[in-house]
Amino acid sequence: MGNNSFRVVVLELLIWLRRLSIIKNMIKLKQPIKNIMRRKGFIYGGGGALFLLLLIFIYYFFFAKDVLKDMVFIPGGEFIMGVDIPKKEQGKREEELTIDIDETPAHKVYADGFYIDKYEVTNVQYKKFLKATGRKTILIDPVDKEASYNWNEDNYPDGQGNNPVVLVDFEDAKAYCEWKGKRLPTEEEWEKTCRGDAGKKWSFGNEEVSGYANTRELNLKWSGSVGSFPKDLSPYKVFDMTGNVMEWTDSRYLPYPGSEMKVGFGGLEKVIRGGGWLVDIQSSRCSNRNIAPPTKRHRMLGFRCAKDIR
Repeated sequence: MGNNSFRVVVLELLIWLRRLSIIKNMIKLKQPIKNIMRRKGFIYGGGGALFLLLLIFIYYFFFAKDVLKDMVFIPGGEFIMGVDIPKKEQGKREEELTIDIDETPAHKVYADGFYIDKYEVTNVQYKKFLKATGRKTILIDPVDKEASYNWNEDNYPDGQGNNPVVLVDFEDAKAYCEWKGKRLPTEEEWEKTCRGDAGKKWSFGNEEVSGYANTRELNLKWSGSVGSFPKDLSPYKVFDMTGNVMEWTDSRYLPYPGSEMKVGFGGLEKVIRGGGWLVDIQSSRCSNRNIAPPTKRHRMLGFRCAKDIR
């Protein structure tokens, strides 16, 4: 059992122990363990806790083990979401800013603990989904239907099995995650994973460094295999959140509390997060927001999945 998987099992146990008031009673009474053990409530509660732990382990080994493979546990808690306009840029016109107004202002957000995929979903993984479910979708660029990166029916381009799947619309991405017993992450979850508790600008830190991630500056002109940029690693050890391809989230495009931007919200658009091989490093910051209609298909738009801890 991996450390992250074991952590959630322990967390589940602690939640139930707290409900049984065992921990509370132990702290309040401050009695020796042998005296507490004599209390019927503890014996019954302890037996129930052991039974619960057994159920959790059975669930993990027989049902959840494959689901949690290559996922990272993100602990619950507050984090800083969004950014403020830098002091040296205050008073400038919007087009002169190094950030976008819809990223502002910085504000505290609480997120429950969750799991998120360590890597973006790959072509190989998506092909397995199509084969297993019989789902029919058209992974072809609507702008260039003859492009070499288009799928040929259910077959991805040669040699790109470990590249992130792209050209998926929102429903394609959502269906895959549900098939895996997961879901798409919210934009809050995505940003917390990218920035960590310290609120980093990019997954790798606060200094703008070209070459750490697959962004436009490298001029590779296509995605790389997932995880092939080891420095594009978030504080929670999740790969490719600054570069490679942009990613669907489950969130609608809405203004932040206190935002000066009042128009352009409330439609059906979904928030897109992350940078990519066509995006410059400045626009690939963790706080940067993009949007797309749910039907959008693009050669630089993929996804990863998330999962509640229970």
